[in-house]
Amino acid sequence: MVSVTDLKDFTLCKVIPWIRRKMGWREPITNSQKIAKSVNLKEMVSDFPEPKYYEVHLRDKGSGLNGIVDVLTEDSVIEIKAFHRRFYNHFRIQLLAYAYLAERNGFRVRSSVLLMNKEKKINIEIRREHIEYIGKLVNRLIDSLEDDSPPVVNPSPLLCKACQYRRVCPVSVLL
Repeated sequence: MVSVTDLKDFTLCKVIPWIRRKMGWREPITNSQKIAKSVNLKEMVSDFPEPKYYEVHLRDKGSGLNGIVDVLTEDSVIEIKAFHRRFYNHFRIQLLAYAYLAERNGFRVRSSVLLMNKEKKINIEIRREHIEYIGKLVNRLIDSLEDDSPPVVNPSPLLCKACQYRRVCPVSVLL
């Protein structure tokens, strides 16, 4: 079983999910993650049509991908971030993965939305190509996790320097 977080991290650096799976290491919970638990999801999506389902755990039995969608409507998945970020395009894969899971669970998702402070930062119109892409990416992630050796990557000094996993990463020691 792999999570949407694993998939998002895999697109950032293929070694991160491998470290969690093979070494059991987890990054510490941040203050922003703690504060995010107190966000009122209903208030954040009051402008969206009903019905709404909150913190929905979805799983695809075929691929083993699973995740918790903040808000699911009849035709949208919505990810809510409590804090504004300067960079947020890395959440695109998370949005597409939630759309993939919703589709696999019988919903017909038309859009996948990232909200920051009630402001739409990303709004993806979901197409078949998105769903197919996520399916292929999940397979690549699963294949990489079955190997006992870490995935081959080109370490990035900038990315590795900021990474919480650098202390235990078998790749970042090469920098």
